[in-house]
Order: sequence, then C-alpha cells, then structure tokens
Amino acid sequence: PLGVVTAICGIERHPVTLTGETGHAGTLPMEMRRDALVGAAALVTEVDRLARATPGLLGTIGTLDLAPGAVNAVPREVRTTVELRAPEDAVREAAGVALTAFAQETAAAQGLALDMTRSYHQPATPCDPALSDRLAAAVEAVTGGPAPRLASGATHDASAMADLCPVAMLFTRCAGGVSHRPEESASGADMALAVETLVAFLTAFAAAPAA
Repeated sequence: PLGVVTAICGIERHPVTLTGETGHAGTLPMEMRRDALVGAAALVTEVDRLARATPGLLGTIGTLDLAPGAVNAVPREVRTTVELRAPEDAVREAAGVALTAFAQETAAAQGLALDMTRSYHQPATPCDPALSDRLAAAVEAVTGGPAPRLASGATHDASAMADLCPVAMLFTRCAGGVSHRPEESASGADMALAVETLVAFLTAFAAAPAA
C-alpha cells in the first residue's frame, strides 16, 4: 500500500513544427505530396517506441495542431510537442538528442521543413538515500512488508525543497493506479497506514537524528 520515492523525474519539452505543402485531397497525387502530418505521425510513433524500449523513460505527445485543418486538404503544417521524463538525466537527454535526429532525418526524407527546439529543461531530483532508508524502515515496521522503491514521474514540492535540504517522499497507492484525474482515490485504510508510517519515521528520527 505504500512506496518510497527514489527520485523525482527530470523533464524536457520540445515544441515541434513540421511544414510541407497543402493541396486538394482529390487532385494532389501521392507521389507529389509533402504531407506534414505523415512526418508528424512518424515522430509520434518513434516517441512511443523509444520510451517503451528505454527503462525509466516516459515520452508524451501532448498537443497536435493541423493546418489548414480541412477534411479534403493535405496538411501543410503540424505543430506538436514532445515531453520526456526520466529519473536519470543522462537517459532523458540522450532520448532528446535521438528524437531530434530522428525528426531531422524524417523531415529531410519527406521534403518537410522542421523547427524543433528544447524549450524547457528541469533536472531530476534524487531523494536522499539515508532519509529514504529510514522511511522504508518505517514502512516495513508499520505494514510488516517490504517498501517498494519507485521514481515519481510527476513533479512535487520536494523538488524545490531539495535546494534547501535533503528530501524523502512517501507514496500511498491509488485505486487502479489513477492519479491527477478527478477519479483519483486512496482508501482510508491505506491513508491511515501512511499517517502511521510518518509518525514512526518522525519518532525514530527524533530519537536518533541524522548526522
């Protein structure tokens, strides 16, 4: 029911614009098309493939805007976003470089113009090993079982607090693994265990503060 966080994932975001040429869906032959959406579709698929193939990496295409946006027009321009997250900065940064190279190769092969930059970058925040071990010991004392260790894909206040002091985080399981949605919920029993664990952690820490 409880887990100890190892790190808060780092994040980077890449706005992407692919530009080709529009034309009527019925009069522009396939061999003459420079379809921006075809290039974007390849990038979307590659983000998903790379994230699934790379342990710890999360890849998301969060927006996709087409122009001219007509049912009978070849897309001239696609604006999209690539977001990457990972608990290890080197993994995330390597993925960003690889995806940029893939987008460049795809655009060149399909006769498209590409604008892709990294507009946002937030390093990962490792949790303090000593505090995390103490928190895991409290979980085990309260629940009678081992404390799973996992990274947090979402950002938390602890990532800012880590600039001031060591941090540790405790997770409580949510029904169905759902989070950041209205239907997110945790049972009263699990939340009670979390409170008991925090009390046990603080009590042990007060008795034997870290050096």
